[in-house]
Amino acid sequence: MHWDAGVLAGLLIGLVWVVAGVTLVVLGRHRRRVSRADGAGNMAVIGFFLLAVAGLTWFATLMLAVVPA
Repeated sequence: MHWDAGVLAGLLIGLVWVVAGVTLVVLGRHRRRVSRADGAGNMAVIGFFLLAVAGLTWFATLMLAVVPA
């Protein structure tokens, strides 16, 4: 495995996606509990999507780290 600047940047970007995704999931679930309006928890759906993007980003980054250049 080689840990160059691209791999470290990919890991950092994945971490940002995780933080944003978890934040939106928590806020979306809270809004759904508090509000009775339709669509109040839609932020949680976006948060789950961002968590999936983070997983794909980390997978691609680790593949770059393992595959020889």
